[in-house]
Amino acid sequence: MKKISLLVLAFLLAACNFQVPQSPALRFVERKSGLIAYIGNDGNVYVTDQGATSTTPLTEDVTEATQSRIAYQMPTWSPDGSRVAFVRLEQTGADSLAAELMVADTDGDTVASVYASETEYPFYINWSPDNENIGILSTTASQQTLALQSIPANGDARRVLDTGSPFYWSWSPDGRVMIVHKNGAATGTQSQLSFLKLDDEVTEFVMDELPASFQAPAWSPDGNFILLTTLSEDGDQQIVMADATGSVQKTIAEFEVNVSFAWAADGEQFAYILGNEQLQNGALGPLHVGDVFGSEEVIVEEDVVGFFWSPDGREIAYFQPLIVTPEDSTERIFYLELYVLDVASGESRLIATFQPTQQFFSLIPYNDQYHQSVTIWSPDSNNLVISFITREGIPAIAIVPSSGVTEPRFLAEGVFATWSWK
Repeated sequence: MKKISLLVLAFLLAACNFQVPQSPALRFVERKSGLIAYIGNDGNVYVTDQGATSTTPLTEDVTEATQSRIAYQMPTWSPDGSRVAFVRLEQTGADSLAAELMVADTDGDTVASVYASETEYPFYINWSPDNENIGILSTTASQQTLALQSIPANGDARRVLDTGSPFYWSWSPDGRVMIVHKNGAATGTQSQLSFLKLDDEVTEFVMDELPASFQAPAWSPDGNFILLTTLSEDGDQQIVMADATGSVQKTIAEFEVNVSFAWAADGEQFAYILGNEQLQNGALGPLHVGDVFGSEEVIVEEDVVGFFWSPDGREIAYFQPLIVTPEDSTERIFYLELYVLDVASGESRLIATFQPTQQFFSLIPYNDQYHQSVTIWSPDSNNLVISFITREGIPAIAIVPSSGVTEPRFLAEGVFATWSWK
């Protein structure tokens, strides 16, 4: 992890900031791609386009009078881009909290509560590929484990699919099966890989293979393969590619510490981080790019802490951590350097250096799981959306051109934003 003084950082920012300032008129005339959902600094949820030329509030109940007890979290787009799901939390008493899962149309005309609880608190959302159900991870009433639940987007009765802690999963492309990785160090038990078949009844098929150290399995978008980890007969940790039944087809790489990985949308390319430091969550290390045909991989040697594939599969946006120490101070400030890797050429370009908001940074340690539920890329692969802290200490959202040719553009004040898939 790179460490640097504030004075040196300022010099580097000036040195690499040979970007053309954006014309103020550009946001009005540029071709729009998809929509952005964000949580504003007032606490409400909004939908806007990349130029902020048409902004729609999805909630309006967080006011000066209620902001101390109502909060919204994790706006997550449906795969077809027609709806946004998010969590509403309300302090209802000195020691009581009520949680709801909300689903809203992009025009804000319909905002409905599809799940509510005063004992279970959702903290992760992942829509099913068919747009019909919303998978959530929540605490349980006992607070001793986590529950995976499927909530119909139309408000029908929920289904509790499984429990465990920690808990990670990946949807099959048809939404009928999940592959699950659960339990492990947090519970003092052996972690487990299994399939959940979602018929009228939920059927679990436990895999024979013992997983190595990792978090989220990843089902390829075309449904043919699954990335996961196993222990070899000699006890070595390895990333493997399995088929849709869980049968291991080949070993991708061996590792010693930890890994994270994700597929490109074409179902042929994938990327993974081979961690070189023991972290509580996530992986920090070189970024590798390969494909199902075994072609020679692209490698980013520097420490990478998280990444997002572009929708067209040609580029990868990745993050490198940067610790900044102001002059005459022992305080350390965490920054992220945002690069874009051109997969074909293997060349990378630095497009932004920023202090992330706490909500944005929460994606990073669990990037392998969040890569499957949210994206920071525009659907046309031309821009990214980030949430950062301004020099004045104000949380804000910016549009960052992936080309790196023009400067990032302020979008709105806010703490967290995600781009729609379409």
